[in-house]
Amino acid sequence: MSSSTQTKTSVDLPRLQLFGSEGANDGPDLAKQQYLKERLAGAFRLFHKFGYDETIAGHISMRDPIHSDRFWLNPYGVAFDHICVSDLLCIDHEGKVVEGGKPGDGQIYNAAGFAIHESIHRELPSVHAVAHSHSIFGKAFSMLGRNVGKAENTQGAVPVYGLSLYGSFDGPVLDGEEGRHICEAMGPYGKGVILQNHGILTALDAAGGELDLEGQEAAVVFRANGGEEEAWRQAQALYEVLDAETGGDYKL
Repeated sequence: MSSSTQTKTSVDLPRLQLFGSEGANDGPDLAKQQYLKERLAGAFRLFHKFGYDETIAGHISMRDPIHSDRFWLNPYGVAFDHICVSDLLCIDHEGKVVEGGKPGDGQIYNAAGFAIHESIHRELPSVHAVAHSHSIFGKAFSMLGRNVGKAENTQGAVPVYGLSLYGSFDGPVLDGEEGRHICEAMGPYGKGVILQNHGILTALDAAGGELDLEGQEAAVVFRANGGEEEAWRQAQALYEVLDAETGGDYKL
């Protein structure tokens, strides 16, 4: 090796950013809102792509970046692989649709979805987004009535540390009380809950609280593979694939 050859020992990875610069003419708040709505609509398409949807069941929400007491949610009855930005509903904590959606049936939302997401966005103000799925493997695991064990200390398992088992799930959530119980099970810095006999719910916590991990190896692997910055970095490739496959039609 010649003396002029240099070996690069580290890589400068892209850092987490919640929104891009497109739409700057509308002002930074509206640009951020539009970017996040596009990401939310794209998340539904990705859920379908990876089989996380179950017909029209399940829901993903995002706190509105302009009005923190409102959140965006998918309308009821629209398949995940068809959801676009124009379908999304902006709902306040009283259950009123204040923006978005198609006229008529396009402004109907799932009552259970509202009860869960409204409670989490109200009780945990640092949470930006919440996703609930009835995926086949998620439902199957939830029937075991157990959490992800600390013994499962592998690169694949450690990123889901922070999930808590909610074993008192009593069926569809139709009131805020059950939603509050889910918040309590998740804790202030939890990444989500396993709803026993039901499915999985995860949350994006902007506060980035520290999880109590047992063992130095687990902590190191979690920081490298389980944190929200790494999740964001991995998601960029998924959205690039989604844009290539759809032409970005979900942004309409």
